[in-house]
Amino acid sequence: MTKFFGKVKNFVKNFDIYDKSKILFIVPLVVVLVMIVCGLCYEFNTSSYDKFANIGVDFQGGTLLTVDFKQPGMNSGSKYNDNLALINEALEENGLTASVVQSSGDSAIIVRYLNTVKVGGQLVDYSTDEKVAEMNTINDKVKSDISEKVAVKYAGAVEVESTTSLIGNTSSMRLLRTALISVAVALALMLVYIVIRFDLYSALAAIVALIHDILIMMCFTVIFYVEIGSTIVAAIITIVAYSINNTIIVFDKIRATVKPYKKSHEKFDIGLVINKSVRATLTRTLFTTFTTLIVIVLLAALGVASIRTFALPIIFGLIGGFYSSVFLAGPMWGIFKGWGEKIKVAYKNRKFKKAKQLKKAVA
Repeated sequence: MTKFFGKVKNFVKNFDIYDKSKILFIVPLVVVLVMIVCGLCYEFNTSSYDKFANIGVDFQGGTLLTVDFKQPGMNSGSKYNDNLALINEALEENGLTASVVQSSGDSAIIVRYLNTVKVGGQLVDYSTDEKVAEMNTINDKVKSDISEKVAVKYAGAVEVESTTSLIGNTSSMRLLRTALISVAVALALMLVYIVIRFDLYSALAAIVALIHDILIMMCFTVIFYVEIGSTIVAAIITIVAYSINNTIIVFDKIRATVKPYKKSHEKFDIGLVINKSVRATLTRTLFTTFTTLIVIVLLAALGVASIRTFALPIIFGLIGGFYSSVFLAGPMWGIFKGWGEKIKVAYKNRKFKKAKQLKKAVA
C-alpha cells in the first residue's frame, strides 16, 4: 500500500497539472459519454432493465408490502433469509421484483417494489391512475400467495398477516426539490464565503468543482445501475460538504504561495504556483480520501441493500471529489485568473483609448 501511494505521489509530482489541464478536463466528459451510452443500453434492453436510470420506488411510486409473521424471532438468523426468499418467490411469480427490503422488529418484513409487472416477458407499468384497481388485484394475489407459502413451509404453525399500500412519488419529489434548493443556496453561500476569504477566481473554480463532483456521482450511479431513491439526496449533501473541504485546502495553499509575490509586486508563473500548491496538499488529500473510502466501501460490501444504495453514490462522489481537488480546481483557478487578467487589460486599454480620443476632441 505504501508503494502504491508512493507511485501516485511520484506521478503527480512529475505531472504538469496546469499544462495538461485540457486533457484532464476531457476525462469527466468521457465519463458523461459512457453514462449516456450505458443509459441508452438500459433504456432499450427491456428484458433486464426498463429505464435510462434505476429510479427507485421513492421517486417513481410503488407498493409498500408489510408481512407480519405474528411470532417472535422470525427475523433472526436463517429464518429471516427463508422468509425473505419466500416473499421474493411470491413476488416473482406475479411478475414483481423487490426494490427495498428491511426488517421491522423481530417478526415483520417490509418490502417496497415498483408497480411494474412483467407480463409475457414485457414490463407493464401499473402505476397510472387508470390501473390502480388492477394493481390492487395483483397485490391481493401476492398476499394470498405469501399466506399459502407460509402455511406450507411451517405446516400451519405460523400465522401471517400481509398488508399493502400504494405509495405515490409526490412526497419524494418534494423532498428532492427541497434538497436541490438547499444545495443551490449552500453553493451560493460558499461562493460568497470563498470570494471574501480568497478571491472570485477561487470561488468560481470551487463551485464548478462541486458541480463536477455531483455530476460524476450521478454518472457512475447510472453506469452501475444503482437505485436512485431518497438516499441520493443525503449522498449529494454529503459529497458537497466533504469535497469543498479538500478544494479549500488547495486554494489556501495557492494563496500562501502567491502571497510573497503580491507583497513584492512581482509577476508569478500561474502554472508553477498551481503545480507547487497541488503537490504540497496531495498527501493530505490522498490519505483523507482513502481513509474515508475504507469505511464507505465496508458499508457497501457488508451493509444491507438500503445502506448500499447510499454508500455506493458516496464512493463515486469521493472519487470525483479527489479528482476535482487534485486535477481540476487548481487549473480552473488559473484559467479564470487568466481570463480576469485579460478582461482587466482590455478594460484598461479601452479606458486609455477613450481618454486619448477625448483629449484629441478637446484639442
